[in-house]
Amino acid sequence: MKLNKRYTRNIKANLPFYVSASVLTMVTLLMFYLFYIAGTGINRYGDEFFEKYKREDATFTTYKEIPDEEIEKLEQKYSVTLEKERFAGVDEGGHRVRVFCPNEKIDLYEIQDGRDINSDDEILISAGYAVENGVKPGDVIRIKGKDYTVAGTFLRPDYLYMVENVSDDYKNVTTFFLCYMTPAEFEARFGGGSINNKVIYTEKTDEAAFRRAVNEDYFMSSYLSADGNMRITFVHEQADMFIMSSWFILVIFPLLTVALVCILLGRRIRAEQKLIGTLSAMGYERSKLMRHYSLYAVIPGVVGGLLTSVVALILARPFGSLGLADYEPMKPDFTLPVWVAIAGVVIPTAIYYAAAMLRVRKLLKADTVDLLSGKVGADAKSRKILSHRKTTVKRKFAVRQLLGSPGRSFVIFLGIFLGAMIVAFAFSFIDSVRAVGKEAHGEFGSFKYEYILNSLENGKPEDGEAMLALQYENERSSRFSLLGLDRDATLWNLVTVDGDKADLENGFYVSTLCEATFGVHKGDEFTFRSIATLEEETVKIDGVIKNGYQSYLLTSREKAAKIAGIDEKSYNAVLASKALDYKSDEVTEIISDKTYETQMENMMTAMGGLIYAFMIIGMIVCIAALYATINTMITENGHNISMLKVLGFEDRRIDSMILSSNHLLLIPGIVLGIAAAYGVMAWYCKEFVEVEHIIIPATLYPQSILYTALITLASYVISLLLLRRKIGKTDMIEALKDGRE
Repeated sequence: MKLNKRYTRNIKANLPFYVSASVLTMVTLLMFYLFYIAGTGINRYGDEFFEKYKREDATFTTYKEIPDEEIEKLEQKYSVTLEKERFAGVDEGGHRVRVFCPNEKIDLYEIQDGRDINSDDEILISAGYAVENGVKPGDVIRIKGKDYTVAGTFLRPDYLYMVENVSDDYKNVTTFFLCYMTPAEFEARFGGGSINNKVIYTEKTDEAAFRRAVNEDYFMSSYLSADGNMRITFVHEQADMFIMSSWFILVIFPLLTVALVCILLGRRIRAEQKLIGTLSAMGYERSKLMRHYSLYAVIPGVVGGLLTSVVALILARPFGSLGLADYEPMKPDFTLPVWVAIAGVVIPTAIYYAAAMLRVRKLLKADTVDLLSGKVGADAKSRKILSHRKTTVKRKFAVRQLLGSPGRSFVIFLGIFLGAMIVAFAFSFIDSVRAVGKEAHGEFGSFKYEYILNSLENGKPEDGEAMLALQYENERSSRFSLLGLDRDATLWNLVTVDGDKADLENGFYVSTLCEATFGVHKGDEFTFRSIATLEEETVKIDGVIKNGYQSYLLTSREKAAKIAGIDEKSYNAVLASKALDYKSDEVTEIISDKTYETQMENMMTAMGGLIYAFMIIGMIVCIAALYATINTMITENGHNISMLKVLGFEDRRIDSMILSSNHLLLIPGIVLGIAAAYGVMAWYCKEFVEVEHIIIPATLYPQSILYTALITLASYVISLLLLRRKIGKTDMIEALKDGRE
C-alpha cells in the first residue's frame, strides 16, 4: 500500500478543517505582518529623517535672552550647535497656530506637497493639519487678520508626533497647526516673538558644563531633552511597540491552531487506528507513519503562510500605512524582508508539525493489538454519565458529548474565549480612552484654564490663582513638574488618595502618574535634580494626589521657590475659572478643561479603523475555530446521526441534540473572555505608562460587555448555521454500515 495516495482522499474528507486552520493562520500572520512592517518602516524612516533634517538634542528656554553675539562663543567653547528659534502663538477662528521663523541649523523642514515660500504673502503649514482639514497648496488661510496663500505643507523632526503642548497626551491636527513665514514677514507681524533655544551636542560636549553655564548667565527656565520630548520619542517608542507586538502575536496566536491540529488530528488518527494497526503489523516503521500523519498538520502552515506572505509582499505599503494613524503624514518605505516572509511560513508550520508529531507518537506507543481492535482512546466511561438519572435524552446526550470529549470541548471553549477576548479588548480600549477625557479634569481640579507664562512674575495675578511651575528631572533625565501653590488655593485638586487635604505648607505630594513613573511612594525620599545646574535635591513624600495625566511634585509656592533659588513670591502660571486676556506672546501654553477630552476623541478618530478591525478579527477567530471543531464533532457523530434518522427524528431535532452540548460552553467562554480582556487592558495601562505618558484607567462599560456578548453569540450562531446542512446531508445508510464507535 502506498501511503502517498491517501493524502488527496484525506484532504478532501477533512477540507473544512484545513480551510479553517489556514484561515486562522492567515489572520495571525496578517496581524504579525501589519505590526512588523509598520514598526520597522517607521523606525528606519525616523532615523533617516532625524539625521537629514538636523533633529535637536534638546530645547531650552531662558528668562534672559542669549545675545546673538554670544551664540558663536558658546558653540566654540562647548562644542555644540546652538540656534535661537523664534515663534509666536495665534488664536484664529477656533484654531491655534504656532508661527515660526525658519531655522537655519537645527530642526529644518521638508516640503511634503507644493513648494517652499517665495514671498511675504505665502506660508507653509504642517502636513497633518492640511490632510485632516482638506487644505491644499493655493488655498488661503487668515492669520492675525491677514490672508496668506498656502504654498505647501511640511514635516519637521521635532513635530512628527503633533502634540500641541508638551503636557498633552495625544496629537491635535484638527484645531492646531504649525506655520512658516518669511523672516521679514515674521518680524513685521510678531516682532521678536517668543524664543526657544535649540542645541545639538557632539561627542566632545560637556553637557552638564554647558547647561550650568547657560543657567548662570541667562537663568534657564525650562529644558527638554530629545529623549524626554514626546513629539520626538513617540516615533521610535510606538514603532518598537509594534515590533514587539508582532513577535508576540506570531508566537501566541498559533497556539489556537496548534490546539486544533493536535486535538482534531489526534481524533482523526484515532478514527483510523485500525488502519494504523494494520500498517504497523505489515511492517511499516513508526517513524514513517509519524511523518505521514504529521504532514497533514503542515498544510495550514504552508498554505496560510504562503498566501499571506504573497499578499503582504504585494501590499506592504498599505499594511504599513495602517500604523501611521498617530503620526504626521510621513512617507516611510514599507517593505517585508524575504527572511521575515520565510519566518512567517516556517515558524507556524514548525509548531504545527512538532505538535502533530508528538500526538502521533503518543498514539503509536499503544499496543498494535489494541489499535487493530479499535480500543485505544475508546470513550466507554462517557456512556455511563447520567445513566441513573431521570432526565431527557437530549440532556444526557449533550452532557456526554461535553464530558466525553474534553479535548474537543476545550477547543470549542477556546474559540469562544478568544473571540470574546479580542472583541472585548477592542471595546475596552475605546472605553478606557474615552474615560480619560471624562475623568481628567476632575483629577486636575475645578479650574477652566491653566496659563503657562513666558516670564516669571511676582506677587499675585489680578485674576485667577498663582502657581509656580518648574521643570526638574531624575538621573535618567525623565522630567516632571515642581508645582508651588498658595495655602488658599482652591482651583487645583489637593485631595490625596487617602481622602485627606494636602498640607502644602509642611509637605510634598506627588501625582499618581509621578508615583508610577518614578516608583516613589508615600513615606519615600525622592531625589531629583535641576534641569539647569544638575544640582540634586531630596524631599520626603507626604502623600499622593490622584492625577494620572500630569507628572508633578506639589508643595507650597515658597518651598518650590526656595528649591529653585528664586524669589518666594514668584509665579509663572495662572489657574482661572474663566478665560483671561493674555497676549499670545505672554503665554507659552494654555490648558483648558476640554483639552484631554478633545485629545482622546482625536485618538479614537485616528485609531478607530484599527480598533474595529480587531473586532472583525475576533469574529473570524471565533467562527473559524468553532467551524473546524464542530465539523469534526458532526463527522464523529455520523453513526449517531444516522441512527436518529432511522428512528424518525427530524433534522431540526437532530441538530438540536448534536449541537446543543456546545451551548453549555458559551456563557463561560464569553464571561472568561471578557474578564481576560479587561485584565490585559489593565496590564497594558500599567506596563506602558512611560510610553504613553499617562495612566489610562482600564474601563469596560456595561453596554460594551453586552455588545461583546452579542457579537460573540452572533459568531457562534453563524458557525452553527454553516454546519447544519452537513447534518442534513449525512447518509444514514453509509453511516450505519460504518462500524466506528
